[in-house]
Amino acid sequence: MKQLIQPTRVAPDHGRTVAKRRLLLVDPYPRNNPYHLTASERRAVWFPKLSLPTIAAYTPDNWDVDLVDEAVEDIDFDDPCEMVGLSIMTCYAPRAYEIAAEFRKRGKIIVMGGVHPTYCPEEALQHCDAIVCGEAEDLWPELVADYEAGRMKREYRMTSFPSLENYRSPRVELLSPDAYMTRQCSFTTRGCHFDCEFCSVSPFNGKTTRRRPVQEVVREIVQVQRWVRSELIERISNEPFWQALKTTFRIRVGIDDGGIVAFVDDLHNSNRAYCRELWAALKPLKIKWGCQSTLFLGDDEEMVKLAAESGCVSVFVGMESLDEDCLEETNKPFNRVQKFSQEIKMFHDHGIMVNPGIVFGFDNDDESVFERAVEFLTKNQVELAYFNVLTPLPGTALFDRYNAAGRIFDRDWAKYDGKHVVFHPSRMTPEQLQEGFHWANHQFYSLPNIWRRLSGTQQRLIARWEMNREFRKLVKRACPKGRLSPTAKVLKNLQAKLPTFDTENLIPSALHAIKQRLDHKPAAQNLVLNIKAKRHDKFAALFVDLEGALDRLNAQELLQRLKEASEKARMDVIINFEHLKQATPDALRTLIDSDAIKAAIPHVKVRYRKFRDAFEASLQGLSLAGIEFLHEDFQDA
Repeated sequence: MKQLIQPTRVAPDHGRTVAKRRLLLVDPYPRNNPYHLTASERRAVWFPKLSLPTIAAYTPDNWDVDLVDEAVEDIDFDDPCEMVGLSIMTCYAPRAYEIAAEFRKRGKIIVMGGVHPTYCPEEALQHCDAIVCGEAEDLWPELVADYEAGRMKREYRMTSFPSLENYRSPRVELLSPDAYMTRQCSFTTRGCHFDCEFCSVSPFNGKTTRRRPVQEVVREIVQVQRWVRSELIERISNEPFWQALKTTFRIRVGIDDGGIVAFVDDLHNSNRAYCRELWAALKPLKIKWGCQSTLFLGDDEEMVKLAAESGCVSVFVGMESLDEDCLEETNKPFNRVQKFSQEIKMFHDHGIMVNPGIVFGFDNDDESVFERAVEFLTKNQVELAYFNVLTPLPGTALFDRYNAAGRIFDRDWAKYDGKHVVFHPSRMTPEQLQEGFHWANHQFYSLPNIWRRLSGTQQRLIARWEMNREFRKLVKRACPKGRLSPTAKVLKNLQAKLPTFDTENLIPSALHAIKQRLDHKPAAQNLVLNIKAKRHDKFAALFVDLEGALDRLNAQELLQRLKEASEKARMDVIINFEHLKQATPDALRTLIDSDAIKAAIPHVKVRYRKFRDAFEASLQGLSLAGIEFLHEDFQDA
């Protein structure tokens, strides 16, 4: 460790004040990142993180604090500070290490905190003098005191979560003015009682939610509002007339600082009783606010009405996927796809903008996911959407699972930003996932789709149009066009969930019966046929996976879909019976009737996987002549 810089004091025993130390807090952002927002894009769609303004609030008074958000301004590496603090997300770690190296050349003490140093401490300690692991409100004053006493440790690790009572308000006044959509940022809760596999919130902030006292939140908002308004009045007073008029207009229509309060909680509506109390207390303030919420809040009209009456104009919702198997996979089964349209409409009926977060690349996703997502979001007129590539961040269960399976192929942390593919997907190639992500962004923010989505908007139309315009600029500048392979639409039309009506004649799959005995679990009656499909490059075939229950009607529907798919794709077909739990004899005969198959699908070869293991014993005497079976030792389908 470097030799600690000792404080400079000026004759305190003669009544002079102690010379203040200087701390520089830096939020790193790669300058060459193609997704780097321009000034107008930031003012339309971006608000700052609260981590460093909070650290500033918990810094002792004998320190002068300055804050640099590198997304907004350049760093002065010759700043006369003695300590530099960096808050680091994983995707910004490489840039943070570059910044640290520059400051260390100048003899500065470097402290790092945030999610990445918490989960990669040994790596971070190679680039700094100390790290703070976990929430920092209790640890930071301790670190500063140790530094002043010349005994700073290398690592400060949280042992219990800080109290949210008597919480010091983040020093948002240190943020650059006129640089964000709003600096009126606050929070009401920490932690998340959900446990989504890809998310670091629960591991970092806890699997229960802690809540700030309502009156403290209200008092903070009132104080920040007064400060922002006085600053805006001063700014407008000093601007030329036409510039002042433009600023006033932007504030009035909600596209400039001062127009909205952003609650940056990861789960604002974690407790409905708390929300009722908070929203009732916000109502007299006559503010406009946005938050991150669960989509299923839209199941409760009374709560949505109360939120709107208290000033809610926007919710970011973690929709994640339009496939319930994907939601189940990532531990988010509480999202119900069949309710999404109804829940979105509930928010819209009360004038609240809905901004879904969509993640591409789950194990159940194939190439059809991109077009289905864009179509659904456009049809339901969501005002904005944030598309991300599934990313196995350190500290998450997803990282542990993919790492153990050897599926992660890129360890460049700069690519762990939700915009790059760093792992091998299950049902498509990395290149198909990357191309689809790009394609979805361009399609969603195309002018025709922006018009379709905003045509139903009745409130804050100018602000919402401006946000879409700036997002469109960002996508066109930073995001390659992207394309979907011809197979993508084939897969989209092939897969389906079909009801099973003939429930009396169902016979169980022998494979499923064996699994059930091993699991010691009773069979769940699944009266739906789930048809999944992917392109299997090894066999140059459409791999069709059947799940659930199969009867004659949905077997005939499957054949019709296979006929249309084979005509367009001109690819062989593999039908996989491994995950089919039940089927009627007539349905099985329909699918293995070689003459009927050749008549319906004459141009391609149809092969069967795991049929014998699953159902041959139940169909004694059935002729399997002319049927081509895939080798039963085939494991990588």
